[in-house]
Amino acid sequence: MDIKAKIDELVQKLKADDGLAKRFFKDPIKTLEDLLGVDLPDEQVKALIEGIKAKLNSEEMGEKVEGFTDKVEGLADKVGDKLGDVADKLGLDDLANKVGDKLGDLFGKK
Repeated sequence: MDIKAKIDELVQKLKADDGLAKRFFKDPIKTLEDLLGVDLPDEQVKALIEGIKAKLNSEEMGEKVEGFTDKVEGLADKVGDKLGDVADKLGLDDLANKVGDKLGDLFGKK
């Protein structure tokens, strides 16, 4: 059995079914044995459970980080726009461009 592939398959099933995911977190051994259709030794089941939990947690963290990054970039765009508006009103076009460039550099935009 390819453990990594099996973990990926089980993670997809758990993510697609909230009820199944709740059942997994409540009773992971029984849930996995039901999903797999076999009664595995506890050590093998525990290894699968740890792999599944790690993958679920890493994917969840990745989604949270991505969401946070999007929010920060949106905020940086708003701050840059406001600073640019102020600089424009003060006749500081060059400063407005520099501020926009620096904010873009800070958040990886060119």
